[in-house]
Amino acid sequence: MVNENRFWNSFLLPYELAVSGFIIKLESLRKEFLFKKVSNPIESISGRVKTVSSILEKAERLGIDFQNIAAEIYDIAGIRIICKYRQDVYKVFELLKARKDINIFLIKDYIKEPKPSGYRSLHLIAKYEVETVDGRVPINIEFQVRTYAMHLWASIEHSLKYKYYRKIPDEIRERLLAASIVTAQLDEEMARIKKSIDEIVVEKVRPEEYELDNIGLLLDNINKR
Repeated sequence: MVNENRFWNSFLLPYELAVSGFIIKLESLRKEFLFKKVSNPIESISGRVKTVSSILEKAERLGIDFQNIAAEIYDIAGIRIICKYRQDVYKVFELLKARKDINIFLIKDYIKEPKPSGYRSLHLIAKYEVETVDGRVPINIEFQVRTYAMHLWASIEHSLKYKYYRKIPDEIRERLLAASIVTAQLDEEMARIKKSIDEIVVEKVRPEEYELDNIGLLLDNINKR
């Protein structure tokens, strides 16, 4: 048992370093947008590293051999970026695509092609090399980029999946699908409002506020699920 715990602690450490590092990097980027008083596409950033039980459950469900977990489970490390508007989701995508420290090799656009459940989000899977005391460790990291409306719907669906052990009753599933259509309509309307706002010329704009008293606030966003 001790050796097993040591193995998993060692296995997960690069993922934890990657998540904490990217939260700081993206918060710094967000802060730079605000300081320069330019359009900021990033509203909030959070991250998580999958628990051992969650990793093993997913490997079993997908038929992934134990020795292939690191290569074939892409979301052991996850970063979630929330945006106000749908067009900002794709601005964030361009920002991530331009980064030199990651190599995006898989794009799953569930906004343009939602899942049958109604789930909408942009998933970007990237290769990333983590700097450790033992040298560089290559890992996969997943970025989920979505709007507030998409996030509200996804959070509720996620909690229901756990409540019903992935077997959500048909009636609730149908209502979730209907709700996803409403959230998509909300995002469409907000996108139109954003476009109208951008076309209005004003002499003075009140800047957005940014408060960050302690780097611990960033690290508090990391959770294990």
